[in-house]
Amino acid sequence: MKNISLSPNGVEYILPTEEESKEERETLEKITAEQKSSGRKIVAVQGMGFVGCVMAAVVADAEDNRGKPLYFVHGQQRASARSYWKVPVINSGEPPVKSSDKEVPEIFKSTVSDKKTFRATWLNYAFEVADIVVVDIQLDATKPAFGEAERGYCDLSAFRDGMRNLGKHIQPHCLILVETTVPPGTCEKVVKPIIEEEFMKRGIDIKTNPPLIAHSYERVMPGSNYVKSIRNFWRVFSGVNEKSKKLARKFLNGVLDTEDYPLTELDNTNASEMAKVMENSYRATNIALTLEWAKFAEQIGVDIFKVREAIRQRKGTHDNLLRPSLGVGGYCLTKDPVLANWSMGAIFDLEGSLDVAINSVNINDTMPLHTIELIKQEYPDLRDLNIAVLGVSYLEELGDTRHSPSETLVRFLNESWAIVKAHDPYVDFWAEMENVPVLDDIREAVKNADVVVFAVGHNEYRNYQPQKIVEMAGKKPLIVDCSNFVDDVKLNEYKKIGCKVKALGKGTV
Repeated sequence: MKNISLSPNGVEYILPTEEESKEERETLEKITAEQKSSGRKIVAVQGMGFVGCVMAAVVADAEDNRGKPLYFVHGQQRASARSYWKVPVINSGEPPVKSSDKEVPEIFKSTVSDKKTFRATWLNYAFEVADIVVVDIQLDATKPAFGEAERGYCDLSAFRDGMRNLGKHIQPHCLILVETTVPPGTCEKVVKPIIEEEFMKRGIDIKTNPPLIAHSYERVMPGSNYVKSIRNFWRVFSGVNEKSKKLARKFLNGVLDTEDYPLTELDNTNASEMAKVMENSYRATNIALTLEWAKFAEQIGVDIFKVREAIRQRKGTHDNLLRPSLGVGGYCLTKDPVLANWSMGAIFDLEGSLDVAINSVNINDTMPLHTIELIKQEYPDLRDLNIAVLGVSYLEELGDTRHSPSETLVRFLNESWAIVKAHDPYVDFWAEMENVPVLDDIREAVKNADVVVFAVGHNEYRNYQPQKIVEMAGKKPLIVDCSNFVDDVKLNEYKKIGCKVKALGKGTV
């Protein structure tokens, strides 16, 4: 097996050798010395994932009132087969993520190629020279049984390893700013003890140099406003001590638009960590509510989307009612209630559970099965049924497939022996479903389809005319709309052509 890292678009990158790592160290030393001599602070961002890479670019783009860059950013990504490819891609001036936000490629070109204030590396040396480390490594929740989120837990082992790595390398003056969504209590009861332990091993007096740790969660929306959702959005933060809070406030004020989007400082990191998971639990519950009512609407001849819009006219109290869909995906709403529920017993040794939040996760996780129920109303036996699934990302106009509800949909369709073809303009490779190719050509995905499922509302799909879909299929397929992606006019056109139509939440269809 080759010692390579394979990018989503199929390009192979050979993992660095020991000699290349030595050369990289020399390069980092030279760059760091030059940047410090220019008066810039050094920031290391740990983790070049969907949030970390764009956060790094935003930090590298920050300027003072004279238009001079404030920071130089080392974007650190481990040299693993799974993720190393991000390092050479970023250093070429290209983003390692696909998005409909035109500012994403622009800010990477600007900071990496033009300003030269952002560079990716695989070396831990980036932490040794950093004044600030922004932690954006992945931390997931494990749900061992489908539809039973109450059994979910958080495996902190990899996160602990990441923190221990920082403790072994950072200087005592370095601020650790945790942006990873973590269970409440993590900074105080997990990060702080680990850093203290590693400091003491290095002979650092933790009374004189207590670890500087802060928490500030982002509210990133990796779609058409990807960059703005990081830079031009409200932030909540806190720290484990007053100096940590002060340093975090200064850093965030320098990087983000805090004049138009003021910072909110909470009493301690337990509070800021709770704010993130409670915020997303609220959204998950909101969506779960609409999903239940969507099923009700289907049975009594009501369009839930028109009902929703009528309710949303009540501004200030009900205008944030979310919409039902194929299901809920992504990195936040699927796991954050689980993290909070788990932390009650595992971190704080408390009894009880967050029943409403956990039940919402169960409703959302199992919601893709309702789309299968809609298909079965026309095709009770799914064996050998040709089904085209349009959209495999978890949200429109981006290529993030983490916890996509399309994954659940396709898994259960495959278990029923259906023949599934998938298409998504933003996804080259479906990491979670390696055995399901994501076709480049929508015509190939729709060809001979008995069922066409509009799973994600990418603009490309919304713009297709019914006649075109039917022509590509070569027959009159069953059309299944998972979240009002096909408007009523087009649904009626499908009917006139001779297609049968099913639409989640639309009892009027």
